[in-house]
Amino acid sequence: MSLFLMECKKTARGALYWLYVLALFLVCIRQFDAAVEDELRGKDDPTSVFYTAPDGIYAGDSERLSEVERQEDMMAGAAARLLDSYRNNTYEYYPFGYVKTKTMSGEEQRRILSFLAELTGMSEEAINAAAGKEGAEEFRISGGGGFVLEPGEGGKNESGQFVIEPGDWKYTENSDDIAGASQDPECGFDKVTFERFREIMGEVDAMIGRNSYFSQEMLALYYGGNDMEESPVTERQHREFYEGDHVTGAFARYYCDSISLVALGLPALVEIELMMRDKSRKMQALVYPRRVPGIRLVCTRFGASVCMVMLPVLIFPVKSLAALVRFCRETGVQPDVFAFAKYVLLWILPTVLLVMAIGLFLTVLTENYSGILVSGLLWLAGRPSVGRIAGGNYELFDLIVRHNTLKGYGRMMEDIHMLVWNRVFISGMAFVLLALSVAVYEARRKGVGIFENRKLFNGFMGQRPHEL
Repeated sequence: MSLFLMECKKTARGALYWLYVLALFLVCIRQFDAAVEDELRGKDDPTSVFYTAPDGIYAGDSERLSEVERQEDMMAGAAARLLDSYRNNTYEYYPFGYVKTKTMSGEEQRRILSFLAELTGMSEEAINAAAGKEGAEEFRISGGGGFVLEPGEGGKNESGQFVIEPGDWKYTENSDDIAGASQDPECGFDKVTFERFREIMGEVDAMIGRNSYFSQEMLALYYGGNDMEESPVTERQHREFYEGDHVTGAFARYYCDSISLVALGLPALVEIELMMRDKSRKMQALVYPRRVPGIRLVCTRFGASVCMVMLPVLIFPVKSLAALVRFCRETGVQPDVFAFAKYVLLWILPTVLLVMAIGLFLTVLTENYSGILVSGLLWLAGRPSVGRIAGGNYELFDLIVRHNTLKGYGRMMEDIHMLVWNRVFISGMAFVLLALSVAVYEARRKGVGIFENRKLFNGFMGQRPHEL
């Protein structure tokens, strides 16, 4: 136990360890905690996973839409999103898996304006929300209703730009009752084919950047019947959220998705720094006498560093978990208080084990920082494509598990067997690398030089390896 605690303290003294903790904290605060607060604040919004219909009637399931209806839904939803992005001059895209925003130039904004006029049939004055505009703008969605901007809603910011907040849109079940909606059958989407719509979205995507909301992959993601749609919850989604996830499970899954890219990269650097710090100080021979088995030394160090890496992962979501449990008690719902611990240990821990085992093995083998390069390449190669961030489409060799939505419990359970096999396989690979690290470490303690005459691995020709 004293050896384990000593290794924990040594891990906590590393600069890269605190860089990892800081990165984890920022992602948790800016992405996960913010999402929890937004959902709780809008719990009465039909698009919120918390929403419970007073009459028990929910929106229709998009999986039952025909192909034509799905295309129309995509065109209307994308046009509404593009209009909102244009008015705020804020366009989201995901270059490395995390959201970033871009502000367009004046010329680019004019080009977006022309696309909006073509898509919606609205005049440029209406799009720019000119003073004196009458009527309401409607964008139809699945379920027979529509998001409607009533006259007088919205406002201007300090720069005089018209701004629409998400709460300004009103969901109306019967679009025939929408006052002021466009009645001209020759305007808007009646004049734009789906092929032309895709061309316009392709040009918009090229202007914004890689993996923008308007890319073909993202549009298919949000309008492909995979629970990523920003539309009122269906009866199936409502039932899965409360009966399958018990509220906290959905947020635990989303938390693991939020921190997955951090877990894929930085833990390996923590392990590498720990190993190389002892080598540079030539402390191993003094601290660890040869009578202590190498398997005990390596496994204790590995276990201690893994525990220190997982500790903040378990601590940071406690605040949001308390808020969710409080909501459940107020509404009479039974929460799963251990959901975060279960998802973290089953989704995040195998990934952390593997990347840290890779860092450990390469450092023991090469006695230099080459593991950092390999870890960086692994981070770039191990990220799933954007089309798979909705979850429910797991593969055996996935290094991380993505599920970037609070919905989709049913889709996860449909592919649960592959998910389990994936996590078992990733964990098994980690322990194989740990065993190889022990073998290399023992060989070095006995004075067997590995790659000692290769400049790729050592700074000097013929240099005798230091004990790690």
